[in-house]
Amino acid sequence: MIRSMTGFGRAQGPVKPGMTAEISARSVNHRFLDMTVKLRESEAPLEPVLRKAFSARVSRGKVEISLRVRRDMQSRSEVVLDEPLLGAAIGRIRAAAEKFSVEGRLEVRDLLAIPGALAVEDAAGELSPEETAAVEAIAVEAAAALVAMREAEGRTVASDMAARVSFLQGKSGELSSRREEVSARLLQNLRDRLSALVPDLPLDSSRLEQEAALAVDKTDVSEELSRLQGHLSSFQELLGSSGPVGKKLEFLTQEILRELNTLGSKARDLQLVRDVVEMKSETEKIREQVQNVE
Repeated sequence: MIRSMTGFGRAQGPVKPGMTAEISARSVNHRFLDMTVKLRESEAPLEPVLRKAFSARVSRGKVEISLRVRRDMQSRSEVVLDEPLLGAAIGRIRAAAEKFSVEGRLEVRDLLAIPGALAVEDAAGELSPEETAAVEAIAVEAAAALVAMREAEGRTVASDMAARVSFLQGKSGELSSRREEVSARLLQNLRDRLSALVPDLPLDSSRLEQEAALAVDKTDVSEELSRLQGHLSSFQELLGSSGPVGKKLEFLTQEILRELNTLGSKARDLQLVRDVVEMKSETEKIREQVQNVE
């Protein structure tokens, strides 16, 4: 079944004792696959892991992925004091004070102002391969949830488009069955117009048939109807297929509109014109839906 490009997925789970990860993803329609990953700088090494998990399951759409890592109070962070740096700094300051006869007293805030003397570091450190694999498993679960929602919406979109394609096929069949009727009416209209213009002039039936044949040939839509029916059949087959078919459906929709425009330009029958207008309206609605198919 086809997929929509709109969806949302979320998953969470443990990474290691004291740490859990939550990954959420939302997607909307886009011409290509445009993936954005939002995470903290300390978790930047996990970005390729997330991209790999989602790109393997999503081929098109604008996808925004967010990673949130939670740690308990004991494992969140630790304060690191660079004692060798502070010792060296204090020694140099005291030596300078004695050399230049400067009196003063060092306070804690003076020491903390020394660049690099105090740092707050992530107590968890780098993740091990096993912990990275745990994050990847959560990402795969979130991607699967996103795909499931896209498939559910895809079923709704496919059902709507299938109904409209069936309508177009029915109308196309009606137009094909009315071709002879339209040709006969065109001949009769030509007779009536000539009779009205020159009522006393005897009509040459063979000449009239020849002119009628030329007029019918200019307005013949058999080739357009044949191509239209072929495009509609291909469209219907793609609706029942799996995988990314959005671009193919877009191309077929353009071709269907092209044939309908040609039908409308050739039409000399009022009912045919009305049918073509109605079919173009339905095709435009299909085109709106196709824009969101993966």
